[in-house]
Amino acid sequence: MASAQELVTLSQAGEGVDLDRAYREHAAAVSRWVLRLGGQKDVSDTVQEVFEIAQRRRSSFRGDSKLTTWLYSITVRVVQARRRKARLRGLLFLQAREALKLDLETSGTPADDLERQQATRIVYSVLDRMSERDRTLIILFELERLATAEIAEVLLISENSVSVGLHRARDRFRRILRSNFPEVADRVGP
Repeated sequence: MASAQELVTLSQAGEGVDLDRAYREHAAAVSRWVLRLGGQKDVSDTVQEVFEIAQRRRSSFRGDSKLTTWLYSITVRVVQARRRKARLRGLLFLQAREALKLDLETSGTPADDLERQQATRIVYSVLDRMSERDRTLIILFELERLATAEIAEVLLISENSVSVGLHRARDRFRRILRSNFPEVADRVGP
């Protein structure tokens, strides 16, 4: 096994880290870290993502620390991001299951069902045109009915950022709705 210094000699020449060699020598350790940090089922996907990020950022590794320290810091960030996404997905799927159960219980006339399906398609069409941040804020607040404090905790941002972001996201939602579905926007109001 080569030392981290040997793997960094290219870095000192301005070419970055020899990632092929680093992968061969450190992929097992990164896999172990992923498993311990996240207990994830998709360990190999996460390891691949870690090395993809390392590939993109290899010129930023100066050799001031060990290569394993650098890879570990990337691994921690990737695992944290995946866990946040999984937590959000879990919340959204819980809402979808509850909504489906509610739809089955409260179905009225076929016309009511059709109108509800149309409204749902329009809402998600507008949400699909929004940034991930705006979409997430609206879904968590309006559909999941989470309080701003809960959203702040899930997204790891301040409550003030949630409030400001939510206000702006609602404005963007209204603008997209008005420009793409004016007939519906007129019925909904400002």
